[in-house]
Amino acid sequence: MPVIFLDDVVISEENNGFSVEDFIGYVKKDTTFYMGFKHLRFYSHNYESELNIFDKKGKTIGTLKKVGAHYSDGNKAWIVNDTIIDNGKIFKRNGNYKFYTPKAFDEVFFPSDSIDVSLRISEDKNKDDSQNMRDAKTVGFSIGTDRVEQSKGGVSKKLAIFDIQMQQYYDYIIGETTYKEKECYSFSIRAKEDLSEKNKKKTLIRNIVSFFDKENFKVIYREYKFVYSNWFLDLDMDITVNMDYVNGKHIPTDIYYKGFWDVIFFKPERAEFRLKNSDYKVN
Repeated sequence: MPVIFLDDVVISEENNGFSVEDFIGYVKKDTTFYMGFKHLRFYSHNYESELNIFDKKGKTIGTLKKVGAHYSDGNKAWIVNDTIIDNGKIFKRNGNYKFYTPKAFDEVFFPSDSIDVSLRISEDKNKDDSQNMRDAKTVGFSIGTDRVEQSKGGVSKKLAIFDIQMQQYYDYIIGETTYKEKECYSFSIRAKEDLSEKNKKKTLIRNIVSFFDKENFKVIYREYKFVYSNWFLDLDMDITVNMDYVNGKHIPTDIYYKGFWDVIFFKPERAEFRLKNSDYKVN
């Protein structure tokens, strides 16, 4: 157990029905955030997205907008783009993307073919997912895990933010907040403010904030801040996910990403991505 700071909140079995240690256990074992994204693929809905690519001076050099519908019959899901608008340097002459970032978001949100969908949570690897996709799922849905397949540059152990060796670099804070008129517990994991530059470089995850709905302990909001630099990898990423309920189903409504990454053998990329999901068809 790391040292936990309580921000104007009392957590005890008497008051809440669970202890601080129980709370941390819920955080580590949470599957509600993952299930919310399974709902994203499982239920039909409409979407609007915008991706902007920037040069090193912050000037927009390419924009890609998509409006369409995600369809699902409960076994397979597929998308139909109603509108695609691109400006600037997005595509090569052969129709392929010039950058990796739009390709990555297509893999996650806009598959080119039909995909299998299920509400079953399984430990089995999806054979259709790339290694990058599997790692992204692992990091995004399992806070504090080090079970990424690619552990280049020592990244793997730096993701284990509950590990006894990593606790010296972080503050862990439980509080209360209101989100979309819902009473929530907040849980923040952030790099200590007084870290030396040397120790700061040991923290890939600089900040994670999660809001847990008090009624059911589902993650209703989450934001991430990743910063890392070594000989192999240089990145600075912010990700925000807003969740809500439709007919009792827990679903992502708004997703935001802004980031820079530079991986050896690839050209650096700076991008901003927004995705809005609406009109879920949930029975």
